Amino acid sequence: MSQQALGSKFRLGAAMAADWRMAVDGSLLQAMPVGDTANLGFVYVTERLAGQMPQVMRRISEATGISNLLGAVSHSIAAGEREYFDEPAVACLIGSVPEGSAALFSQLNRIPQGWLGILHADPHVPALPEILQDIGEASGAYLVGGLAAAREAKPQWAGGLVEDGISGVIFSEAQPIIAGLSQGCTQVGPLHSITAADGNMILELDHKPAYAALQDAFNIRSMQDLRRLGAGLMVGLPVGGSDRPDYLVRNIMGIDPQAGALAIGALVEEGDGLFFCRRDTESAGRDMDRMLADLKRRCGNAEPRGAVYFSCMARSQDQFVQEPGELARIAAAFPGLPVLGMYCGGEIAAARLYGYTGVLTLFL
Repeated sequence: MSQQALGSKFRLGAAMAADWRMAVDGSLLQAMPVGDTANLGFVYVTERLAGQMPQVMRRISEATGISNLLGAVSHSIAAGEREYFDEPAVACLIGSVPEGSAALFSQLNRIPQGWLGILHADPHVPALPEILQDIGEASGAYLVGGLAAAREAKPQWAGGLVEDGISGVIFSEAQPIIAGLSQGCTQVGPLHSITAADGNMILELDHKPAYAALQDAFNIRSMQDLRRLGAGLMVGLPVGGSDRPDYLVRNIMGIDPQAGALAIGALVEEGDGLFFCRRDTESAGRDMDRMLADLKRRCGNAEPRGAVYFSCMARSQDQFVQEPGELARIAAAFPGLPVLGMYCGGEIAAARLYGYTGVLTLFL
């Protein structure tokens, strides 16, 4: 394959149609590769066409001649600056990578080696955070990706239909790729130390009842205040070893005011740090702009050829509802960049499971 072919931009296509064949053909009219240089493709299908996922993937593979196809189903997907929410749509990103630089996997006992991996996962896979860590260790790769946000079937494709609920592609260093993470929440109150815990139950923060710290952070003085906050109660778990402040957001799953305890969506231990947080539109926008500026700096003189973007479903529905939205911000930072997106029920970066974040991966 020539250097000129490898330097060409990926091709992006998307179409909406009740008939899956029309949706596929419409997307291929835009994304069909020129010549025979394309050897990798990502395909996202909305939940409305989940039942036709195998037919969609086979039709695209036959039309393009690409066997290295990865696909996933989600409630909502994106292509360029267009979002498809709860509509029957197919979007694909097709391009060229160095021969032998991309290895697909769909079985957890056959993880290829590499330096960066893009994953799709079913959120109902048991012990998913631990499995992601295992994949990262087995592959030696920095892992990014997303969890399908769909009400029912969540089929995946990695050269064939996936049964284990996790699939992806691992790249060698022959294909330059950079990735960035953008947070969507802001800290409320100070950083606390967990001084008593049992599994996912936090009993004490700073040697005081955990519920008392929650009351102070959100000014909760009655059960009515607590009900008003509803499902918006979250905690941040700081991540060490990062070159910038990083944290995992987890929902508060239960509250016992009498015992003073909180249950969160993660296992914790005494000595771990924790702070309360909430979704914040302004801070989410600022952090996304920071991520994009950082990615542009890391690109140097290289122009990205294509991108895959994983964003939390809550960001698109609650935070970036006014312009500029996420996709518009990416387009402003990287004009003309072909971007394929999937809205997720959880995002993956550095082999960790995040929430309320955006993860942008650029092919150079």
